[in-house]
Amino acid sequence: MLAYIVRRLFYAIPILVGVNLITFALFFVVNPPDDMARMQLGMKRVTPEAIERWKEAHGYHLPLLYNEDAPGMEKFTRTIFYTKSVRLFLFDFGRSDSGRDIGYDIRQRMWPSL
Repeated sequence: MLAYIVRRLFYAIPILVGVNLITFALFFVVNPPDDMARMQLGMKRVTPEAIERWKEAHGYHLPLLYNEDAPGMEKFTRTIFYTKSVRLFLFDFGRSDSGRDIGYDIRQRMWPSL
């Protein structure tokens, strides 16, 4: 029985990574970083410099999946996918638009749901 549970847990890892990758790809096809910056800054009269500053401040200035200019393993780790995904697997979901910690809200509401 223990072997079955361990095997199922090991199967969960590639499934979670795969679902995360597919969701990431779909999200960035529909909503690229430039569009996110325009929405956050206001759609009208946004300068390209303001968009670049917003992307730099929020970590969207990096390549999506593969950073050709970086040395060694940083080719994979200095990307938007890696920096955003690692936080999710560590249960760091960031902050909501109102500034509240999303992970804290999930932890508070998780137990009654279970």
